[in-house]
Amino acid sequence: MRLVGTLLNSSFDQAAKFSLSLAESFARSAQIRDALAAHDRSRLEELSRDPYLYLSRQANIRIFGYHSKDLRYLLRMHRPDQHGDDISSFRAMIVAANRLRRAQTGVEIGIAGIGIRGVALVEQGGELVGTAEAGLELRPLLEAVKASTNAEVAVVAATSLSGIALDPKLPAVGDLTVMASTDEALFSALLRAQPMKPLRDVEIGKRQIGEGTYGFMAQPLVDFSGKLVGMILVLKEEARSDWRRLMTELWVIALCGGILAFVGFLMLAHRRRQDA
Repeated sequence: MRLVGTLLNSSFDQAAKFSLSLAESFARSAQIRDALAAHDRSRLEELSRDPYLYLSRQANIRIFGYHSKDLRYLLRMHRPDQHGDDISSFRAMIVAANRLRRAQTGVEIGIAGIGIRGVALVEQGGELVGTAEAGLELRPLLEAVKASTNAEVAVVAATSLSGIALDPKLPAVGDLTVMASTDEALFSALLRAQPMKPLRDVEIGKRQIGEGTYGFMAQPLVDFSGKLVGMILVLKEEARSDWRRLMTELWVIALCGGILAFVGFLMLAHRRRQDA
């Protein structure tokens, strides 16, 4: 289970670096810098439309946009109809990038949901004119970990800790919302079966879900600033469950074999009596 956690952390780190590299590549464009400095939203959209469509298809880029230096979301390519809103109260990553004048990476929850984001500074003539952001969707990363480990994985956020309204369409149990997972039904059943809450410690144990026994791990989900916002859950079906199924099948085969052998013995005995 700890190896699964290590693989998850490594995947998240690589995704954060990839997100930042994409944001940086757009922030270095002279045309992007000019458009952002002029708050020219239509020009930014024109310059970014084709690259964003390609990246969303080929690289699972779910979040992409630009923020003005007064901490307003100037353009969301993933939600172009929603713009101009003040993000200073819930996008700590953008606030930190502006205040510290330094690129930021990590997990953060926003209007578009949870993502692994990279935020790059956009500067012109040595002056900050805004920031550019790219964010990766979590589900493909979880699926890749599942393919390598055969473990089911979920990212769960707590509304009380995240400080933002989460999408009501996502599966939720009480304060916990499954933001992304490899098996929504399984993790929803887990959350209903036993109350749990995000902790700073890693918990490893076993859980009974329906008729299955699973190895279980919960590790804290923290955003880029180290704030606890939820937890990452891992489930892996116990090998003994497979062994019990195998033993049942072997007993059935043995029973059927015994019945066939008994029938064969009766037929052979009947034929010998006829020959006698």
